[in-house]
Amino acid sequence: EDYYGIHYPLPKLDLIAIPDFAFGAMENWGAITFRENLLLYYPGITSKAGQERICEVIAHEMAHQWFGNLVSPSNWKYIWLNESFATFFGYGIVSHYYPEWDVWDQFLETQTNQALERDGLRETIPIELPGKSRVAITASTAPILYNKGGSILRQLEGYIGKDNFRKGLRNYLERHAYSCASSHHLWKAFEAVSEEPITRIMKSWIGQPGFPIVEVQRLGEKLILIQKRFTYLPNKSNQHWFIPLTIRFFYRGGDSSSVTTLLDAENKQIDIDTEAEAYKVNDGQSGFYRVKYLDRNDLNQLGKKVLNKTLTPEDRWGLQNDFYALVRQSEASIDEYLDFLSNYTNEEGFLPLTSIASNLFEAFLVAEGSRRQKVASVGKSMFERVLKNIGLEPRSDERHTVSILRDRIAWHTVLYGSEEVRRFALEKFQSLTQGEAIHPDIQKSVMQVGALIGQEDAFDWFDQRLQSSDSEHERMNILIALGCFRESRLIKKTQEYTLDRVPTRNKFIPLVSVASNPHAAAYLWHWFKSSIDRLEELHPMHYERVIEAIVPLGGLGREKEVRGFLEEYMEKKDTVKEVITLSLERLEIYSRMRNA
Repeated sequence: EDYYGIHYPLPKLDLIAIPDFAFGAMENWGAITFRENLLLYYPGITSKAGQERICEVIAHEMAHQWFGNLVSPSNWKYIWLNESFATFFGYGIVSHYYPEWDVWDQFLETQTNQALERDGLRETIPIELPGKSRVAITASTAPILYNKGGSILRQLEGYIGKDNFRKGLRNYLERHAYSCASSHHLWKAFEAVSEEPITRIMKSWIGQPGFPIVEVQRLGEKLILIQKRFTYLPNKSNQHWFIPLTIRFFYRGGDSSSVTTLLDAENKQIDIDTEAEAYKVNDGQSGFYRVKYLDRNDLNQLGKKVLNKTLTPEDRWGLQNDFYALVRQSEASIDEYLDFLSNYTNEEGFLPLTSIASNLFEAFLVAEGSRRQKVASVGKSMFERVLKNIGLEPRSDERHTVSILRDRIAWHTVLYGSEEVRRFALEKFQSLTQGEAIHPDIQKSVMQVGALIGQEDAFDWFDQRLQSSDSEHERMNILIALGCFRESRLIKKTQEYTLDRVPTRNKFIPLVSVASNPHAAAYLWHWFKSSIDRLEELHPMHYERVIEAIVPLGGLGREKEVRGFLEEYMEKKDTVKEVITLSLERLEIYSRMRNA
């Protein structure tokens, strides 16, 4: 109410937990419905990550009471106005009430990075689809409508400033309350307060698919910047965007300065002082684009500033994340990325560490042989150090993000061969199976390790606990752990158990978990083909998630067979054509990475 300058217009607002609900939540005006785990908080059971997610979803759905309900889109192609703003404000409101949670750091990893990954595929869509056909929110379109849209709004706020952004939104909501609006109404509202060419800028971001990579090189006293569309696989696009660029210059002696400009053509030159020893494009990572430093020396200079923490956590995140995108693009090798990570030897920041963890784990799953062992060695060394610094046992006085990071990396560290973390987690799992409580902030990773090491008795315990638990949050942790067994018979048992015993709303959870289990890779594709009739009975969005989890990794080593089967399958079942096309593209990306 305070931010928008408009009071909530209804006399009541009910938040309703639904025991059997396929979606996350739904913003019905005055009566918002939720999955239980996204509304109900269980002290001593719900983790800090779970508590934060509850707050984000509640804030997201409440934001819809203004964006979507008070002002509705005039056409289905403007549905992103609802979802992008609710995503953006969902994080903003939580940040307002819990600044110590560092949720904007997490926004970069969970929203912006996911959008960059999805939009880096050649088969993508613009945020605002042309025409009047209904836009379906699916596993394929959601990262564009929610994550990319929210990230573009963050980019816009960074360009015109927080005050102008807020004034523009108030103008828009007041003018169109109890009515319908389209994108151009919003751009006019922003232009009125900022006196910037917002319409021209935003049309390039919401009206065309994909996003740019900015290649940069220093030549004497000039920076040469060139933009082109970024895709993981080769493209012939001649697209360009109006890119708000912020560049920070670092000078000898320790000072720095920044410049903001608009890259409104294919290339541009910017003056750089001869005293500048380094420069960082996309300062603060507010821009939705990748950066490639054509001169490796420029990247190495920034690497030194990562090592001594001169760069902010956001910039340390963006630097290595853009580098890893080049690995996925086969423009850099995984060995080069691993070497660059030597600059993160003393890294303590949640944001760069959680990104490195995700990138290393994907590389670990894709690679094989000695290259996989090298990834595991780097990951084990880095995360054993991190876990030693923060401790394996959660503390009451630790930062919110430390609790989240520990649970995310412990499982990976055990997979990479850490005996110390394995012993700790196994001891905690044994306590859990004996009826003792363990800290909720390590419950998921402890259960995952318990499954990895466990046998039939562990499987039976998970089954019993799943049936007896009152908490949907705990049930979801159990379902994720069920996908982590090492033994082939238990992996196969999990797959069949999921289809036979797990409630329909949650069947996708262990199946997606199994797909990222390196010990299950050999069984994924055959099981998928043999179970396809039963998988088709899942909720359509859940079936899409299973396809996009299994095909890219389960298809490695059998690419021709997988492509032939799925191309024929798409002709019979047109509803999954989109997600299969994307999954086959990801399979090709992974195949190129493995064979590079």
